[in-house]
Amino acid sequence: MTSPRPIRLRRARSARSLATLLLLAGTSCIESRVSVEILTQIHGDGSCTRRVEYRLERVDTDKGDMRVEIRPEDDRLRRWHRFPAGEPWQVHEETQTGLHVIVLEATLPSPGAADGDFYRARAPRAPPARNFVSAFVDGENGLYEYQEVLRDPSSPLAAARALSRAALKRDGAFAEAFAAALAGKGAGPRESDVRRAYRERLAEPFAREVALLAERPFYGPRERRELDELYDHIDQKQKDLAARLSALAPGTPPEDVEAAAEASFNALGDSLLAELDQAGLPVLAPEGAERLRFRATLVMPVPIMRANACVTGDTAVWEFDEDDLFGRGFEMKALASER
Repeated sequence: MTSPRPIRLRRARSARSLATLLLLAGTSCIESRVSVEILTQIHGDGSCTRRVEYRLERVDTDKGDMRVEIRPEDDRLRRWHRFPAGEPWQVHEETQTGLHVIVLEATLPSPGAADGDFYRARAPRAPPARNFVSAFVDGENGLYEYQEVLRDPSSPLAAARALSRAALKRDGAFAEAFAAALAGKGAGPRESDVRRAYRERLAEPFAREVALLAERPFYGPRERRELDELYDHIDQKQKDLAARLSALAPGTPPEDVEAAAEASFNALGDSLLAELDQAGLPVLAPEGAERLRFRATLVMPVPIMRANACVTGDTAVWEFDEDDLFGRGFEMKALASER
């Protein structure tokens, strides 16, 4: 799945806009590939065999996908994931250059005991992505019902909401940085006017737009595209704010006001980006970032009558991407009956 396009640096000079600071993707040829294979086999007595395999590969795409060393800071399996331990789980691990594989296996008393065996948090403060399992077994009548949802609350839309709320509170920080950047270049606007202009021209409009988008229950292709466009429009909001600040400082050259506003955006963007990183909230995934891909297989003891997946006899298979975990999450459902 193709991630939303990054915001491109539009100015030839080295100055950065807030949107560029937050969204400009790296162009590294080093790429991490992460896959998760889930096998759930329900037995006639209601017990369950569960196997989950995590596979991380780090490759150099400029060298024919040659594997490269996985540094500790690049190993998301160790940094982000928490795995079940103790009885009845068995854990097998393999590491070599450019490859890290972790395999979890267990025989569980019921499918519901697999609840929470997938757990990932990008940062200590981040709400985790995890799975929720519910099942009903009536072995005497040959009826088996299974449902599993994988959900990640730390979506790019959640990041946008956190970003917009934090930006609303930074009018004072922006005004202070603006005054410092304009010092010695002319008389600037009053601090109260700068704060008001920042709120009215940038922070409040962006927060309203994000709030409307966040009301939707889905984070699908339409929402990804619209969120991308909201970030793209930040650049225009910055220009509007710079124009307003120039009008508030008629005795100061407009280019000096614009440069001071640019410096203030840079300082603000650095601060906001650091907060989002600490909270484990992704703005937009840059090139080379981990993109989880899933393949889940469910095997029932009797034929599957219906499922929201491709079915062959007693087996259903789902394939999905990390983006599918956002919003309502990715749901797997199946009903099997021998009648």
